[in-house]
Amino acid sequence: MTDKAVFLSYASQDAGAARRICDALRVAGVEVWFDQSELRGGDAWDQKIRRQVKECALFMPIISASTQARAEGYFRLEWRLADQRTHLMGRNRAFVFPVCVDQTPDAGADVPDSFLAVQWTRLPGGETSAAVAEHVRRLLAGEDGARVPRPLGLEVTGREARAPVTATPAAVDVKSVAVLAFANLSNDAENEFFSDGISEELINVLVRVPGLKVTARTSAFHFKKKDTPVAEIARQLGVAYVVEGSVRKSGERVRITAQLIKAADGFHVWSDTFTRDLKDIFAVQDEIAGLVAKNLSLKLSAPAGVVREVNPAAYRLFLEGRAAFNREGLDDPVKAIACYKESLAIDPDSALTWAWLAMAYGLAAGSGVQAVDLGNKLAREAAAKAIELDPGLAKGHVALAFVLLLYDWDWPRAAAELERAVELAPGDVDAVSLQAHLAGMTGRFGRAIALSRQAAALDPINYFSGYTVIRSLSYARRYAEMEKAAEQVLALSPLGTRSRSFLGIAQLLQGRVDAAAMTAEAMPVGWSRSTNLAMTRHAQGRAAESEVELEALKAQHGGHAAFQVAQVHAFRGEVDAGFAWLEKAFEQRDSGMCLTKCDPLLDSLRRDARWEPFLRKMNLADDQLTWLTPKFGPAEG
Repeated sequence: MTDKAVFLSYASQDAGAARRICDALRVAGVEVWFDQSELRGGDAWDQKIRRQVKECALFMPIISASTQARAEGYFRLEWRLADQRTHLMGRNRAFVFPVCVDQTPDAGADVPDSFLAVQWTRLPGGETSAAVAEHVRRLLAGEDGARVPRPLGLEVTGREARAPVTATPAAVDVKSVAVLAFANLSNDAENEFFSDGISEELINVLVRVPGLKVTARTSAFHFKKKDTPVAEIARQLGVAYVVEGSVRKSGERVRITAQLIKAADGFHVWSDTFTRDLKDIFAVQDEIAGLVAKNLSLKLSAPAGVVREVNPAAYRLFLEGRAAFNREGLDDPVKAIACYKESLAIDPDSALTWAWLAMAYGLAAGSGVQAVDLGNKLAREAAAKAIELDPGLAKGHVALAFVLLLYDWDWPRAAAELERAVELAPGDVDAVSLQAHLAGMTGRFGRAIALSRQAAALDPINYFSGYTVIRSLSYARRYAEMEKAAEQVLALSPLGTRSRSFLGIAQLLQGRVDAAAMTAEAMPVGWSRSTNLAMTRHAQGRAAESEVELEALKAQHGGHAAFQVAQVHAFRGEVDAGFAWLEKAFEQRDSGMCLTKCDPLLDSLRRDARWEPFLRKMNLADDQLTWLTPKFGPAEG
C-alpha cells in the first residue's frame, strides 16, 4: 500500500457495505486497504494492520448500528490507533473520514472524539456515488478545494466570486454569535427536546437584534455532544462569541445556566443562573437574550406587549413538534402537525405554535404526504392566525410568505411578508433564503446570489443553505460554479437529492453528457432520477431509453410533478408537449412553476409565441415585475 491509500475499518457485519465502498473508490482510481482482499495466508495479521493504520493517507471508519451494538471488536482497536494518530497531526490535516452506512445518529455515537470532530458522510448500505468517490480521490491528490467534509464551504469562482458563500471570513464580525445546544441535566432523558427547545427559542429571540449575526439552528446544533473546543466551533461557524449552557427541569420548575464566551481567548464575558417556573420560560429566554445583547453592546429589539405565560403541557407538545419537524424525515411533518394541534387544543393563543403549524402544513403539502390544495389552505389559515395573534412574530410572516410564494404565486404579497419578517428578525435564515428564491425566479440574479450567500453564512453547516446557493447560480446560468457548489454540498450531505439533481443538470448543460448520466444513475429512485435520466439519455442519443424514463415519470409522478415532465419535453425540443405539461403544472399548482421564467431547461419554449402570454398568466412578464426594481434591481439577461 502506498502513502496515498485509504484504510477501510469496519465490523464484520458491515462487510457488504464496505465492499461496495471499496469497489466505488477503486473505480475512481483510489487505492484501498480492504482486508478481505489484501490479507493473504501467512501474513502477520495484527502487525500488518497496525502498520497500515500508521501509514495510510486517509482512515475511513464505517459506522453503523452494528458497531454501536458491539462493545468489543478488532475494529475498535483500529479506531483507537487512528484516533491516537490524530493527536500527532496538525489541526488542518485531513485524516479521518467517517462514513455511516445507516441512520445511526452522530449524537451519542460510541466512537472516538476525533471521529465526531468532522462531518460524517452518509452512504446507506455502502452505496457510493461517483461524486463521493471523486471527492476522496481529489482529497488524496491534494487538489485545491478538496477536504474532509466539514462545515459547508461553498467557494465559487467567476466574475462575482469576490465573497465566500459561507462564513469563515478573514476578519470575523465582532457582532456575531452562535447559541449551542444547551446540555440536558435533567434525570429524564426524554427532556432532551426541552433543553434543545430552550436553545432554539433563544436563537429566535436573538435574531431580532439589529446588527447581530446569529448562526442558525442547524449549524449551531451540529456540535451537540461533541467535545469540540469553543475556539474551533467559532472558527467553523465564523462567529466571535458563543453562548452555551445547561437546563435542569424538575416538575414545573426549570433552572437554566447560560454563559457568553469570547472565542478568541475563551474569556467568559458573562454568565448567570436562572431558576423559574416553567410558565415563565419565554420571559427568561427574553431575559437571557437581552443580557447577551447588552454584553455585546446591542439593543434587543423586543416586541411590544407583555410576555405570555406558558402552559407547561402545551409547551411540551410544542417542543415535541419542533423536534419532529427538525428530523426532516418524510413523515415527520405529519408527526409535527399532530403535536402542534394537541398543543393548540390546550393553548389556542400561542402565535408561535400557529406559525410552526403553518410551516409543517406547507412542508407536508410540498413533500406529497398531504394533498396540495388542502395542505396549503391549512398552512395559509394557520399563518394568518399566527399574525393575528402576534403581528410582531417574524416566523408567522415567513410561514405566510412560504405559501404565497410557492403555491399562491402572489409575488407582491410574498415580497411584503418577507420584507416584514426581515425587519422583525434580520437573522431569520428562512426569510433570507426565500428572498433569494424570489429574486432569482424574477430574474434578479446578482441579488439572488448575494442573498443566498447571506443565508449560507447564517447557517454554514446546513446543506439546504448550500442548495439555495446552487439554485441561485442555476438561475444565472453559471454552470461551472453551480457544479462546484453542488459537489461541495454533496460532500457535506451525500444524500442530498436536490443537490445531486442540480449537479447533473450543470454537467448536462455544459455538454458533459456522460458525467451527467453517471450522476443521474447514482440518484435514488424517484421523480428527480427519472427527470435527469430522461434528459441525459436523450442527449446521449439513446432515444428509446429516454422515452422509457419519461413514461415512467408521467405514470408514477405526473399527478404531482407535471413541471418536471414539461422540463423533459422542453429539453428534448418538443415544444407543444412542453406547453401542454406546463398548463397541467399550472392546474396542479405545482411549486416548480416558480422557476418558469428563468429555468434554463425551458429555453426551447422561449422563442414560441405562446411563451409571453404564459408568463403573463403567471404574473412573471417583465412589465409585471417592475415593482421589484427598487428592492432587487432590474431584471438581468
